Amino acid sequence: PMPQKPAPFIRQTFTEKDINPFLPPAEQQAIRERLRKLHTGRMFTPQSKEGTIIFPGLDGGGEWGGPAVDPTTGVLYVNANEMPWILHMLDAEKTEAAENYGIAGQRLYRQHCMACHGTDRQGSGNYPSLLEVSTKYTPQTLVEFVNTGRRMMPGFQHLSTEEKNAIAVYILNLKERQEEPYEKQLSPAEKFRKLPYNISGYNKFVTATGLPAIAPPWGTLTAIDLNTGEHVWKKVLGEDERMKALGASITGTENYGGPVVTQGGLLFIAATKDGRLRAFHKRTGALLWEAPLPAPGFATPATYEVNGKQYIVIACGGGKLGTTSADSYVAFALP
Repeated sequence: PMPQKPAPFIRQTFTEKDINPFLPPAEQQAIRERLRKLHTGRMFTPQSKEGTIIFPGLDGGGEWGGPAVDPTTGVLYVNANEMPWILHMLDAEKTEAAENYGIAGQRLYRQHCMACHGTDRQGSGNYPSLLEVSTKYTPQTLVEFVNTGRRMMPGFQHLSTEEKNAIAVYILNLKERQEEPYEKQLSPAEKFRKLPYNISGYNKFVTATGLPAIAPPWGTLTAIDLNTGEHVWKKVLGEDERMKALGASITGTENYGGPVVTQGGLLFIAATKDGRLRAFHKRTGALLWEAPLPAPGFATPATYEVNGKQYIVIACGGGKLGTTSADSYVAFALP
């Protein structure tokens, strides 16, 4: 069964007619030729070895920041990403009867690390490259890092010490240890977790210069009446200066972090790559105010009252989407 209401608040297919018209002709043609080799069409098109378009994307549609809901009106406000990603299935490498640390490390990297850090440690999506990690970590400190995790990376405490050592040998390219014999007996649970396929990583469908393959908008903000299922209004969220320079008047940007709605009639949201906090009229969607931030606020604003005065505060961490990282909290209030 397909839901009838509310209508989708993002596009759900990507075909040739959706190719970014603001790209130079050569880049449009390169995208067109690449698209013809990929599986695409409706949402939930199965993954494939040839490559499948994931759209509205692995970070697409409504994302982790979540929507805001006004309990007095029953209107939901959701910001969304519209960025296609490409997912390739790769055959999992079969374990040889005898392995050395070099072979085992590469196999374990592909099994546990490749989805985020790419097929050759080059990074993918919002996940960093590991090619220069040997300048920052020793084998011991890298194993400790893999064990504990940090930020978006979970700890891999379920891996044995031998497995983590083998991963360190591969990532740090420790040639003097690659030929050492590696012996690991798999438990029943470990055998069960061995899947026949891996994925090539979180790869956005962009041009060689990093521009979006799909036509704008790449970020939106939609108000949906939960009583009727109708869209009240929809606005483009954010501005991409690269595409504006190529002639796009309205762009939107990828965004991370949700909105907050107030009883006084305002909707506050940061979230966008362009590093601004905005206030919209919650009933009409009109942009009422915006202010630059020291770094993008990839977070949901908080609002609170102190001594009868209301404040809006946003965490400006940046870091995603190639933006500068920061550690500021910025608060706003009326005079």
